[in-house]
Amino acid sequence: MKPARITLLALMPMGLAWADETPTEVRFAEPKRVLAGDAFLGERRLYPSPVLHDVDGDGLKDIVVGDLLGAVTFAPRVAGKTVAFAAGRPFPDRDGKPLKFHNW
Repeated sequence: MKPARITLLALMPMGLAWADETPTEVRFAEPKRVLAGDAFLGERRLYPSPVLHDVDGDGLKDIVVGDLLGAVTFAPRVAGKTVAFAAGRPFPDRDGKPLKFHNW
């Protein structure tokens, strides 16, 4: 029986490489800042991590942002606009309080 071979995939700033191959060039588009209301999403947050998810059930993808300190906020997508988001607000837990993960 032949032993299983595991290949590691790593995303690096200089490109994409497999553990057993030479790096191949990958180009990423320039990052874009996203406005939610009048403020930029993720501003003054430590390692903001955004994801798209329909939070309010209106069929439009909202932006949910978590950060290293455990704060979670979301910016609902504005219906009828091409791509616009309302001001970010705390993501509520089941009791209506701001959701916070205790990372530290």
